[in-house]
Amino acid sequence: MLTRDDVLQTESWVPADGRGSIHRVLVAFDGSEGAWAALALGIDVVVANHALLTIASVVEEPRFVWQGPGAVAVPYTRETMRREIEREMLRHLAAARDEVPATVCVTTRLLRGRPARVLAKLAEEGRYDLVITGPRRAGWFARIARRGVTHGLLDRSRTSVLAVRPN
Repeated sequence: MLTRDDVLQTESWVPADGRGSIHRVLVAFDGSEGAWAALALGIDVVVANHALLTIASVVEEPRFVWQGPGAVAVPYTRETMRREIEREMLRHLAAARDEVPATVCVTTRLLRGRPARVLAKLAEEGRYDLVITGPRRAGWFARIARRGVTHGLLDRSRTSVLAVRPN
């Protein structure tokens, strides 16, 4: 059964002249090689469609994993690690924003939480037409379990997701 939201989402895909078009593009960006490839493609898509671009980075809550005997004095608290990660992501966002041509309307967002969840929520609430990701090279567990931001977005969002591999 179609809801009002489904109709609004569908209407945003088809402009009055009947041609399909992309109006809002979200690029998931973490500064990795894949993220730069996603940004490059995102810029091309936005320029070709005269669309709006949003570049989003996600700060995940840091996790301590310690395996070993006895107590250990760690020089960082969870809060100082989170602030350092935020500063790093802000640097990545600034570098990404600087690569966008001046003719493109761009917004940057720093989100907090689990990447696939918060990006899917942003994609749905912002009515983005396309989310572009640049998958990182996954470890053996991620490949087996199929756990990653791109797969998480595909599972959680109705927005189209395009994964770009770096050259």
